[in-house]
Parts: sequence; structure tokens; C-alpha cells
Amino acid sequence: MTEFTGKINRIVFENDQDLYKILDVSIIGQLENYDRDDIKVTGNFGDVQIGATYSFTGKLTVHNKFGLQFHCENYKLALPHEKGSLINYLSSNKFPGIGKKAADTIVSDLGMDALNVLKEKPGKIATLSLTKKQKDSLLSGINSMDSYSETVLQLAQFGLNKKVAGRLYQLYHGETLTKLEEDPYASIAEVTGYAFKSADRIGQKLGIAAADPKRVNGAIFQILLDEVGKEGNTYVKLEKLLTDAKKLLQINQFNVIVDCVNNLQHQGKVVVLGNHAALQEIFETETDIANTMKNLVEKSQATAKYSDKELNQAITKAETKLKIKYDATQKAAIKNALTHPISILTGGPGTGKTTIINGILLALRDLAEIPSSALYSSDPPFLLAAPTGRAAKRMEEITGITAKTIHRLLGLGIGENDATDLNELNGEILIIDEMSMVDMFLFKQLVASINETKHIVFVGDKDQLPSVGAGNVFSDLIKSQAFPTTVLKQIHRQGDDSSIITLAHDINLGQNSAALFKKTKNYSFIYCPPHEVSHVVSQIVERALAKGFNPDDIQVLGAMYQGDGGVTNLNNVIQAIINPAKPTSKILEIHDEKFRIGDRILQLQNNPEKDIYNGQIGKILAIDNDNAQKCMVADFDGREITFSKKDLFDVTRAYAITIHKAQGSEFPLVILSLTMQNYVMLKRNLLYTAVTRAEKNLVLIGDPRAYEMALNNSGNDRQTGLTAKLQTALNVKVDPSAKEKSDKNRDEQDLAETDTLAPPKQDYILTPELIYSGQIDPMIGMQNIKLETKTR
Repeated sequence: MTEFTGKINRIVFENDQDLYKILDVSIIGQLENYDRDDIKVTGNFGDVQIGATYSFTGKLTVHNKFGLQFHCENYKLALPHEKGSLINYLSSNKFPGIGKKAADTIVSDLGMDALNVLKEKPGKIATLSLTKKQKDSLLSGINSMDSYSETVLQLAQFGLNKKVAGRLYQLYHGETLTKLEEDPYASIAEVTGYAFKSADRIGQKLGIAAADPKRVNGAIFQILLDEVGKEGNTYVKLEKLLTDAKKLLQINQFNVIVDCVNNLQHQGKVVVLGNHAALQEIFETETDIANTMKNLVEKSQATAKYSDKELNQAITKAETKLKIKYDATQKAAIKNALTHPISILTGGPGTGKTTIINGILLALRDLAEIPSSALYSSDPPFLLAAPTGRAAKRMEEITGITAKTIHRLLGLGIGENDATDLNELNGEILIIDEMSMVDMFLFKQLVASINETKHIVFVGDKDQLPSVGAGNVFSDLIKSQAFPTTVLKQIHRQGDDSSIITLAHDINLGQNSAALFKKTKNYSFIYCPPHEVSHVVSQIVERALAKGFNPDDIQVLGAMYQGDGGVTNLNNVIQAIINPAKPTSKILEIHDEKFRIGDRILQLQNNPEKDIYNGQIGKILAIDNDNAQKCMVADFDGREITFSKKDLFDVTRAYAITIHKAQGSEFPLVILSLTMQNYVMLKRNLLYTAVTRAEKNLVLIGDPRAYEMALNNSGNDRQTGLTAKLQTALNVKVDPSAKEKSDKNRDEQDLAETDTLAPPKQDYILTPELIYSGQIDPMIGMQNIKLETKTR
């Protein structure tokens, strides 16, 4: 490693997301093997000060375009070492209110190492003969001195990686270590990737007691965050919260957990309602959605009403144009869309959802007398969108009307737009397809952006996997019974893929397991143990190619990334068949993956700036290993997208992808692999979603037990509160005959009986009296705890 000292002239480039900067630095003294006066220094930096002098440690690197640069691993402020310089520094504008006399006092009392002493022991400031204002200024100045490298190094001792340490620093800056010393558990709720175990390592070193309220609060937040992030639930039952907290904390004191839950309510961080506890932000998100939906319904009451005769005439015209005949259910769906402000359409493959969408648009064009020219104007009357680029493209191909991703429609993440500055949605109708993929956070932004849209139609398949993000929005909208809903059950498609559609419907009903293992014209099953999955997949792919399948038409699906039959290994196997390495091949290697020109790739995160989104598939056109900022060019739906090496952390190969990532897409040939190694994820909606990705051909491989387990294990069982909140907001009286008899729905109904959607004005206090009176049973999972009898 090489070290040199230099003064920062300017910040050439900075990325607020990861603290990466390029600095223009004047060299003071010498930099080994470098003979110029200035150099560009790259790396992750905190709040560095222009004009300040720093010591940089790292190495010289060669950039293909900009030449020699210095990649910095560590740096620190070069503090003054002479008394005069130190007094000048302390009396500078970095410490307002401290003049030369006060600065001399500081140096006289603490010596030439005064700045380091104060950084390590800020409490020393209290011992100095300074005014309160001067002491405050000195503390503020010391805290603002950049300490990013020092912070990262110290946090690494507690097992925190640089990325998490950087997030902590972005939040607290120079006060990071001080904040963590005050309460290492408070940041669990604020910093992604900073979890209870990390906080506990710091807490143990600080001597924080096992039952300290700070530690208990951290455990409560961790449990609630895990429910949202890992399970997709928006609340947790109190019994589970209490038992899980006890287990995580490894304490026997029960009352301290109760007290902390109540205190977090008072602080507005947690909501307890009935037998449910939720993070305040999550509770408010569901509440905001429900209230917004109520406003949309009320605002659209004045929408022009069409007579039944007009509707029937418009539908007949649409049938003539499309050369089809709608059945009674399909006609009802079209009428719902055109006579209500909000309606819902749900059904499996082959039930005619897309045909109905076309009918809705054609009928509305006729009824509202919309000219063709208006459809393609800058302010179109029809707004069509879907969560993924692939789904939006398919929607556009089917309707002939421009369709966008929801992010693009709203302007989310584009330019300077943020969540408070989104596009207003105005038009005759808004249709959102693939609604099962929309999570609660995106849905809140979507409905909040709707302004003067007269009709809103949510379309999807309620039996598919729920969204990757928290909530179960589409299912909750349907279960609320607040909006006219058409459930399509009749299969209309009778093409070459009809046996796959029949299989999908059997899976959805949890019946006819024998059908999974039949050999039909369109699908078949091949048994193989986990260690043979890659070999069997390679044989199927080779045979498909020999039969004339386009490589891009073959899609392998799996449940998980790891293991011999996991997506990562299968990508290696299929890449070697479809796009093998040649002596002249350009290869780009990053995060243990090798990318080649011609590879099919998958975008893993939304990137609105590039207009590519989670789940979108592209193909590599060019690779340039010498240009970190433009190392790869790929084709996404006819558009050339340039990637930097940093961008590639959100890209993987797409010969094999997870079932979750395949949502919203269909492929001519799907090869599905499920084994008992995937048992944690084996649910009916996973299997159903995978099978419905196949357009014409499907090969199921793996363990029959895995398929039967998935068939018999119903999914879509997230715990959410949106249904109840919608029922309350829209004053829905639930039809008792339509209620499911599950505990989950009974819980939701308990919530629906509350009088208001706002967080309760009076906290639901979790008291020992409630526990002892039997309203809350703390003994579930707590058989080893003995509670003292409450005396009155």
C-alpha cells in the first residue's frame, strides 16, 4: 500500500447512495511512482472538506480513459502538528465562536494532540475553561470532522461489512460511533442490513443488560421487520411477538417486553390493535391505501352513467370487431368496468382476461366517443400499465394501446422525481394488469397519483404468488368485497396448450395430483434426484435445440438459487450449451458470474433511469473490460442499455431464473425443477405460478414428493390488515356466507369491527391485567415461564 498527503481541490463526482467519490487532489510532498502535481483519487468517502488536507492510503491504478488514478482504501484528516497551525485551525470557521485566545486555552490544557484527544473523549470538552456556546461549537466541529474510514474500521470489529457501515455513516455522519454507543439497538429500525445480532455484539461490549429496554426494543423491531421483509406480513399476532421476543432476547422476564411494547406505542413507532401488533409505518400505509380508495370511489360518483341498452350495444360492436362472443360472466366484467369507479377482474390462464380488456377498451371508445387520434396523444384517455416491462409489452401487443410499467407511468425514480413528486393520472380509464405482483408500497403510490381517472380496473390472477414486497394487495382488494369483482373460472382457450391450462386449474384447486405425473401432448414429468437435476436439464435443453426451439424460447425455472439443482448452477450448465466459451470470446467476470456476448440476462432491481425493471430479460450485445463505466451493452426489448460494473451487481444470467422472477412473463417452453431441497418454499401458489408461465410446452422434473407437497400446501396465507381497513373505510357489510372460516379471516374481521381507520387515539395498552385475565395468553410457546399471580 502507498500513502501520500494531499489537499482536496474539488469533488469531481459523488454518488450519495454508496458514498463513492472522485476527488481532485493536489499532492503535498511526493507520491511514489507519480511525477505530477495533481491526481484523481477514487473511493468511498464521508463528508470530506474542500481545501482540507488529508492523508490517503491505497494504490495507483490505470483507467483506460483517464490514465493514472489513486484508488484510496483508507484516509484521515491531516491534523496540524505545530502549535501555531493548530491554534489557527481551532480558531477557523470550522469552530464558530472560538477565537485565538480560546484556541490557545484548548491547546494549553490538552496539548498538541488536542484534536485526537477530543475525538476519542468528547467528554473532555466539559473540563475546558470555555463558555457553553464555545463548548457546543467545539463539540459540533469535532463531530463534523470526517471519520468515515475510522468508523468503517471500528465497525468491522463487530462484524459489520463496509456496505452496512456506510449506511450507518450516511445516517449519522461523524456521530455514528457516538450514536451506536448511546443505543446500538435503535438503528435496527432505521438502517437496512443492520440487524439485532450485529447490534447485540456492540451492546455486549458496552455492557448493556439482557433485559435493558434498549435491547428489548431492538428485538421487538427486529421481529416486526422480519415479518414484513421476510414473510410479507403486515402485522404479527401478539402471542407470536411476545414469544419470539423472549426467544431472541433469551430472557425470562416477561413484563419488560410488555412495557416496551406499550412505550413504543406511546412513541408512535408501533401500533397494537386487537390481538395484532404492527410497525406504525406499515399500519399507516394500509390505512392510507384504504382512505385513498374511499376517496376515489366518492370522487367518481358523478361519473357519466351508461344505460344497460347502451352497454349491450357497445359490447355487441366489440364482439363484431373482435369476431368473438362473450359469455354472461365476461359481459358482466365489461359492464362492471364501465359502470363503477373501481372494479376487479381475476382469473387463471385461458379464462379470457385479455379478451375482456380488449372488450372494455373497445366498448368505452364507442360509449365515450373517443377518436382514434386521442389514443396516441400526449394525454391519452386510456392508461395501461403492469409491474414488469415484459407484462406491459404483452399488454401493448394485445390491445394495440401504449402500455408502461407502473414505475414509468408514475415517473418513479426518474430524474429528480421522488415519492412526493409523481405524475398525476388522468383519463377515461386506468387498467393495471398482473396485480398480484404489486406490493403495498407501490400500490399506495399508484392510487395516490390517480386524479381525474373515471374508471379503474385491477386485473390479475389472485392465486399466483403474492408480491415480492410486503402485503397481499390484490387478494385483499377481492376479499374486502368493497369493489365489484368478476372471478373467471370458465376455460375458453382450447389451443395446443389446453392440457397445461387444465393442469394449472387442477393445481389451483388442490386436486388430481396424478395429473402432475401424466405424459400429455404439452407436458410431461421426469423423475430425478437433486444431484441429477443439472444433467437432466442439460439433456432436455439439448433435445429442444435439436428439435428447432429458439434458445430464447427455453426457460428453466427453479425455487432457489443454491444447490446442484439451484438457479446459479443451472445457469452455468445451460450457458455452456447455448453460449459456450470460444477462444475469442469476451468474458466479463463479476460477483462469481461469467458474462459473454450473446448471454441472456435478468435485471434484478428496478432501474427507472435506464427504464429497465425487476424481472426484465435482455441479451448482451457488447463487452468492454477496459471501461468500468461502460463495460457492457445489452438489448432490452429493442433498446440498447449501457451498464457500468457497478450496475452489474443488479444483473444475473437468465437461462435459469427463480419462479418469483418469472412472474408476469410467459415462455414457449418451460422446464420446472422442484426437489425436496426446496421444501421450505413448496406451496401451491408457487407451483401454480410456475406452471402458468408455460405458453405451449412444459417439462416438470425432480421429486414427485416435492410436487405433491406443493399441491397440498396452500399458499397466499400472508397476514395483512388491508382487507379489514377497506371494509371499515367503505362501510362494507360482509356477507357471512362469503367468509372463509380460517383464523386469519376471523382476525381480519375483528379488525374490521373497529370504528376508525386512523391509529387508535388511545393506545391499546398491553397490561399484566390483560394477561392474567386471559384475554391474552402469554403461555403460548412459553411453558417454561411462570408468571406470578396478580394480587389486587
